[in-house]
Amino acid sequence: MKIRSLHRPAGFTSLSFLGYMAILALLIIGGQGVYVALKNPEPLEITVADYLAKKPNAEWMTLKDAQISLVEAAYKARLGRVAEVFIPIRPIGESRDAPVHILLSTEDQAVASALKALSKSAAPIKKKVDVASQQADKLFMRQDITGLTRYGILYDLFMRARLARLNMNLAEDFVILNDGEAPNFTVNACMVGAGLLIWFVMLCSAMSDALWRWRRRRAFYRQQRSQQ
Repeated sequence: MKIRSLHRPAGFTSLSFLGYMAILALLIIGGQGVYVALKNPEPLEITVADYLAKKPNAEWMTLKDAQISLVEAAYKARLGRVAEVFIPIRPIGESRDAPVHILLSTEDQAVASALKALSKSAAPIKKKVDVASQQADKLFMRQDITGLTRYGILYDLFMRARLARLNMNLAEDFVILNDGEAPNFTVNACMVGAGLLIWFVMLCSAMSDALWRWRRRRAFYRQQRSQQ
């Protein structure tokens, strides 16, 4: 009598754990993005002073009357180059001694070059500001800033913790505003759709596997009864 294994050879279902993790990530990230896009059909226009007086329940904003200075900025380096710059945003006229509630995140290369020049310069602060304004004057002249705040369960807590340790006088509830970014309903809806599609494929595979096992088991028991 031949004894055959009732176990199906490992195939797509052997990657079920990675599949479920991918589904979870796609649904969480995509779902949050869809929610934010629906919640913020248009950017909220608000002055920085009004934002600090009563923080609104909005992620997509146009901040007006903003005061920005590279001399208070920090940056993240990657492979020897400035990858991301974090610049405090204040109401116009606010003292630098006040806590920072909003950080502007930008990858603008002109800003990165200006900040690098500032960090290497040994000149007095006034001359540093002059150097920076010559290299990134559009940043200093800009009064309105539109961007999307970082949000959600998968928020960049590691970077937030690193920034909190810097000597930037950050408020406990500070937010990071991604410069020029806007909610993208289409991309996030596609992520949700991809997550649901992977789940459906894995469900079909699991049902097919269960049916195959049931048929093999039934054939095995029939063979056992016929030999008795």
